[in-house]
Amino acid sequence: MKPIFLELRHLKTLIALKETGSVSMAAKRVYLTQSALSHQIKLLEEQYGLALFERKTQPLHFTAAGERLIKLAQDILPKVIEAERDLARVKQGEAGELRIAVECHTCFDWLMPAMDSFRRHWPLVELDIVSGFHTDTVGLLLSHRADWAVVSEIEVTPGIIHKPLFSYEMVGLCAKDHPLAAKAVWEAEDFIDQTWITYPVPDDMLDLLRQVLKPAGVDPVRRTSELTIAIIQLVASKRGVAALPFWAAKPYLDRGYVVAKKITSQGLYSNLYAAYREADADSAYIDDFYETVKAQSFSTLPGLSVLE
Repeated sequence: MKPIFLELRHLKTLIALKETGSVSMAAKRVYLTQSALSHQIKLLEEQYGLALFERKTQPLHFTAAGERLIKLAQDILPKVIEAERDLARVKQGEAGELRIAVECHTCFDWLMPAMDSFRRHWPLVELDIVSGFHTDTVGLLLSHRADWAVVSEIEVTPGIIHKPLFSYEMVGLCAKDHPLAAKAVWEAEDFIDQTWITYPVPDDMLDLLRQVLKPAGVDPVRRTSELTIAIIQLVASKRGVAALPFWAAKPYLDRGYVVAKKITSQGLYSNLYAAYREADADSAYIDDFYETVKAQSFSTLPGLSVLE
């Protein structure tokens, strides 16, 4: 058999397997088919004569050999990325400005750590968040009041590029002794007699309303709050129910403040994308910020899915 030399693509595949815990999700993350990824791993295992992870475990459980290669990947890949950043700085310069606009209240939970990581690599790029919650982030890009935005839908606009960040599940939240706590799955009719506690955003930005409630003709009483913790407190005191991203609710679920339930048997999923001006597509630090946000999110947020 022709020797298979360990390459950076193998290490990236192993990291994707480690962070997603799934062959199918890892394949999407590294832009391979599931069969191509499995073949890549099989060739490595044949080369070393060792299994790298246990099949049919969820999430994947790596063997000692697999963990050793994971450690190698964790040691080497950051150095490769740093070297590539250095080359980009030499080519394009290190200074610049990056103003970020968001249209989701929970974005700051994962955006701030990504910004901290980015600052360490691009200290001369001035990072700033455009103050407030925005419903027209693309408009801010076009008017040059922002340089990079987080959006929940792709609205095809001349001069604007959209790139996928990730997909995540929205879960229903209620108090531990609420009547709906006994149901494993919530359907639209379960919201009829409830007070729905949500962020003060337009209806077309509420996925629960657009995807589940409105098609079923359900329009529950609503109460709004700007803060996630305030929504959790209202839910915990049985003032109503809510629907939040799983990763945003998880700290409060772990503490037992509230319980989470699946919304519809298929689940309720939302997407996030990055948007920026086409004229900035060749900017090294804007591209690196996108990669930093994706890497930081998948390594720290639970329950994310790769978005194509």
